[in-house]
Amino acid sequence: MLKKRDRLLASAKTLGISVLVDEENVPFADVGYAPFIRVEGCFYIYSSHLSSHIRALINGSEARFFLIEDEGKSTNIWARVRLKFSADVLELARDDKRFSSICSQIGQVHGPVMEMIRNFEDFHLFEIHPRHGTLVTGFAQAFSVNGPAFELTKHLRKS
Repeated sequence: MLKKRDRLLASAKTLGISVLVDEENVPFADVGYAPFIRVEGCFYIYSSHLSSHIRALINGSEARFFLIEDEGKSTNIWARVRLKFSADVLELARDDKRFSSICSQIGQVHGPVMEMIRNFEDFHLFEIHPRHGTLVTGFAQAFSVNGPAFELTKHLRKS
């Protein structure tokens, strides 16, 4: 399971974002994604507030994040390796000393589009510190995980 966790963390390119959004008094679950980099256990995403899930992050809504194994690489579509977690989220201001460096790293990993969108004012840089969550590596292989290293803390055996 540790190899599967590490392989997922190394191969995933996008971070799923799930948040409860209440716009115009109509609550709904919103799901989105963003390309990410991972540095010292933290995820960094750069995404536009034109998306309701990003506006919710800006407004401090509680979110859940997830990574899921690529369908084409999964040996069993019913039991794809997946990781979902809660996290502390911090928006990094453009004048933060780390902003430029992190944006450059995102560009190195995800390509030249980052340079094009880097100065778009609707885009925001977030630092995501994982707290705890669940790792599923197959049938009857679900585990509680904790912290930025997603350390296994308990094998989940009951629903």
